[in-house]
Amino acid sequence: MHGALFRVMRPVFILCLLVSTLLATLAQAQSPATSREPGKQRAFHAPHRATSTNQRKQKVKHNAQYQFYKRVEMAAREKQRILKQLAKPQFSDHRHFGHKRIPKRRPAHKIRYCNECGIRH
Repeated sequence: MHGALFRVMRPVFILCLLVSTLLATLAQAQSPATSREPGKQRAFHAPHRATSTNQRKQKVKHNAQYQFYKRVEMAAREKQRILKQLAKPQFSDHRHFGHKRIPKRRPAHKIRYCNECGIRH
């Protein structure tokens, strides 16, 4: 079955192949480019979009992309605030033990338990 179909289609295929090569050679032979006559410059044609002057761009503020950037900016602000707070001596100096001010060093017989940090000082 397949052999009979191939025998019928083979001349048609060869004819199409010859016609396409002939057309390709004719297209090239019509305009020979020389140094004297460089021929046509093939430039890409990209038509400009027709934009109307009275059409205003909508100010969209509630799409997903705007909301994403808003969340990113809020997270960056929060991180800056936390870093600024952690730079204070209350958090960066180890002598504070988490207290706002450095706890007093009391004598041994006056030491008492601290409710804030759980250490006697």
